[in-house]
Amino acid sequence: MEENERGEHLPGGSGGVWRMREADGTTRVHRPTGAWTPAVHELLDYLASAGLDGIPEVYGTDAAGREVLSYLPGDTLDPETEQPSAAALAAAARWLRRFHDAVADFEPTHHVWRPGEQRLARERGEIICHNDPGLYNWVVVDGEFAGMIDWDRAGPGLPLDDLAFLVWSGVPLLREIPLAETAARIKLAAESYGGVDGKQLLDAVTHRMGLIATRWQAGIERGDPGTLALRDSGIMARHEARVAAFGGRRAALEALLS
Repeated sequence: MEENERGEHLPGGSGGVWRMREADGTTRVHRPTGAWTPAVHELLDYLASAGLDGIPEVYGTDAAGREVLSYLPGDTLDPETEQPSAAALAAAARWLRRFHDAVADFEPTHHVWRPGEQRLARERGEIICHNDPGLYNWVVVDGEFAGMIDWDRAGPGLPLDDLAFLVWSGVPLLREIPLAETAARIKLAAESYGGVDGKQLLDAVTHRMGLIATRWQAGIERGDPGTLALRDSGIMARHEARVAAFGGRRAALEALLS
């Protein structure tokens, strides 16, 4: 972390964020913006008006053109080395369902979503999803799920894909843990979200993780610098290896979920 008169710089997100103490004594987060920012701010304002808990509040932009959001105090977890409790996983799945229910009737007036794609219409079954509800974006307080940050990748998507992304790192499925524990946590997440069973969730994980690879390939083909950096850093190769390893465990997991 880096600290100076502008506040404390925290890595991650779109180039990192600044956690700053404002003149009134409150702590807020200043983040880089993009073409998607008006749509994301409209979404967050709508969710706030709908009474959804655990989301940052929008305070506009600062003199440098960065968005200003409320700071959600708590910790984030590293899915590479950490695992949320079963209670936190269940609470996160229940929160995701509340979010999806709240956003179901949202009709945005801004239609440019990251990475700069304009979507004037949604496909059948799509809502505006978070699209990145990985463990690293959960806010955890005393081990309990307390909210979700980093909304810059929000946009049209299938609700089940959002849940699949949540369990990929929240179970986790991206690395190997005992199969019986994995199956129990998948079942818990599915039941906590409601209306889906464990096998459906496994299918959704396969689909959602494959979608990541497809989008990355499209980014490479158009020369997107961020996507090229992911490729060159080895992140893509590690993701592909993890998806392949998950595929190798799927049959055993399906048997346990029967």
